[in-house]
Amino acid sequence: MKNNRNFSSFEGSSRRRGSRLPFVPIILVVLVAALLAFFWSRGGEKPQQRVEKIIPAEKLGQ
Repeated sequence: MKNNRNFSSFEGSSRRRGSRLPFVPIILVVLVAALLAFFWSRGGEKPQQRVEKIIPAEKLGQ
C-alpha cells in the first residue's frame, strides 16, 4: 500500500499558521520592552520640595 504524499487541506493550513505563530511572541516582547522603557523614562529622582512646618504661636514666643 502506498502512502499518499499529498498534503490535505488541514495539513496545509497548519503549516501556514505555523509560520505566523512566531510573530505573536515577538510582538509581546516588543510591547513589554516598550512599557519598561516608558516607565523607566518617567521614573527617576524627583526634585526636593520645601516642607514648611507649622509652628504654634506658643512655641514662637519661647
